[in-house]
Amino acid sequence: MASVARRIAVFLLGVAIMAFGVAMSVRADLGTSPISAFPAVMSHATTWTVGQVTIAMNVTFVLLQILILRRRYQPAQLVQIPIAVVFGLLCDLALWLTPWVQPTNYLVQWLWTLLAAALVGIGVWVEVQPRLTLLPGEGLVLALSQATGAAFSTLKIAFDATLVTISAVLSLILMARLAGVREGTIAAAFLVGLTVKACNRLAARVRGGRGE
Repeated sequence: MASVARRIAVFLLGVAIMAFGVAMSVRADLGTSPISAFPAVMSHATTWTVGQVTIAMNVTFVLLQILILRRRYQPAQLVQIPIAVVFGLLCDLALWLTPWVQPTNYLVQWLWTLLAAALVGIGVWVEVQPRLTLLPGEGLVLALSQATGAAFSTLKIAFDATLVTISAVLSLILMARLAGVREGTIAAAFLVGLTVKACNRLAARVRGGRGE
């Protein structure tokens, strides 16, 4: 029981770190990571908050998983819905706690954007360590992989690119400008993955140093 509680705590810690990364990228205003681009755009264009759009988007991802997998869908994965709610609420909480992140120039915007992407990457790495479940976005990519036989990594790239494209088009249609998805989104797409790899290498060195 203690082991399960510890794994859940580690998973939630990773989700919280990701939420703060999302909040900082929104504050930097150079574009968020691909998975948060749509919520960021819609928060600019509507009265919905980043967290509210995040919850709605992720619940939709869970429903799409069910439609794709049908009988192969594992009911246990419905846990992704409360996780999506928690993640969305944490995003709004993180935004509420970070009004002091106010970049004064383009260079500072980039510094916050890079820090935000690194935080998202660290959060992703922490989140996957307990091997409990996936966030709905990754769950949808996994469902597509299972249904089509295509590689998860290939579909993940296509999925992120589709989200960014949809977000950019909506931003231009609804606001006649790019907001929530910009040059920082492209940088984040690369930096998040690089951060996860760096965390893996660091963890391997630490384990090696302990003789594990």
